[in-house]
Amino acid sequence: MTPPPAASLITPHAGTPVLNEAMVFLAERAVFLVPLVLVVLWVAPGVDRPIPVLEAVLAGLGITTHDGKQKSVFVFATIVVALAISYGMGTLHSHPAPYAAGYETLLAGPPENSFPSQHTTVMFAFAWPLASLQDRWRAVVVGVAVAALVGYSRVYVGVHYPVDIAGGIAASVLGFGAVYAARPLVTAFADRCIRVEARLLGVVFGGR
Repeated sequence: MTPPPAASLITPHAGTPVLNEAMVFLAERAVFLVPLVLVVLWVAPGVDRPIPVLEAVLAGLGITTHDGKQKSVFVFATIVVALAISYGMGTLHSHPAPYAAGYETLLAGPPENSFPSQHTTVMFAFAWPLASLQDRWRAVVVGVAVAALVGYSRVYVGVHYPVDIAGGIAASVLGFGAVYAARPLVTAFADRCIRVEARLLGVVFGGR
């Protein structure tokens, strides 16, 4: 299948070395913020002493740890559903990544379907539910801004086209909508996970 036009791609020589490195970092590493935040949200309510660095990260994102376990499960469920939708979209349409189509790019990898962007799907699927669960506008602004930066960086480094980013955003919105509609079931599942954890901790540390 013919790939989308690459006219809007930013080639490596268009930016400074520092900008290029920053974009590579965002494109490859920013997604690891997601599991970090989910773990912190899960464990924070049970931590006697706050962890300064992690607390600072959450505060910077405008995220509170109140009902952290429920939030963690809700966000995780949104990401899983959004990724499932994203993979389904990929079976309906495909095209090679810019680096596989012969364009000069900052990053390259094995030939694969670049539609839609999984990184973008994860980042926006992370942002939407957190925004809906928070009382702070900072969570909305920062979460969506970071997700948008990751999507932009994926185009900048040459591993995706703009249409791949749009597809990832669409998948995240559909995933969030599905999980939000089923939120009573998600909340019940979260409560069950919390009870299971409490029992396991009781078994492990009950003898102390």
